[in-house]
Amino acid sequence: MAKKTIRVHTPFDFQFEDGTSQRFEAGEHTVDDKVADHWFVTAHSDVTGKAKSSADTKEFQAQIDSLTAQLEDKEKSIGDLQLSVTEKDEIIADLTAQIEAMKAPVTESAPETEDNGTKRKSTNGK
Repeated sequence: MAKKTIRVHTPFDFQFEDGTSQRFEAGEHTVDDKVADHWFVTAHSDVTGKAKSSADTKEFQAQIDSLTAQLEDKEKSIGDLQLSVTEKDEIIADLTAQIEAMKAPVTESAPETEDNGTKRKSTNGK
């Protein structure tokens, strides 16, 4: 018998024609077409289509594995970049300290000027 996948949004108990019952919790379930099309089942779920074959599952698993590998590569790249940024920050801090050290002895006093901005004449007559 053909199968369909249903997505249960409201949990329910379904009683089959032979008197047995089955509990359907929220989530996806693969059921016979006859069950999926029953009015009570459709009231508590949405039919999502044909049941997924094992080939579909294998394809999805291959995609998951590929994406997981890509994610691990990206995480490694991010870690490497963070380390690189930390190293560059240390270099910048060292260079900034060197620049400040070089500026310190160069701080000479500016030539004395008059209030109007002209240079004062020397008192020794030169």
